[in-house]
Amino acid sequence: MATITLIQAAAHTADHIHLMTAQPMNVDLTGLQGGAVQFRCTNAFAAIKGAKQVQITYDAGVGSHHQNIAVSSVLP
Repeated sequence: MATITLIQAAAHTADHIHLMTAQPMNVDLTGLQGGAVQFRCTNAFAAIKGAKQVQITYDAGVGSHHQNIAVSSVLP
């Protein structure tokens, strides 16, 4: 599992995130856990190590809104 840390807290934890996509590589993060600043995912570290930002889509339970947040670090 890789760990992605954001520079600010996401509005909600992983249980309310429908989709989180690492940019600029446009890779959807899978097996997302944790939050709201640090998330774990099942993606290969090599696939997301250059992430600079994430695009988050929240589920309908919290209003289906979107958020873009800069990435602080990605660790294996």
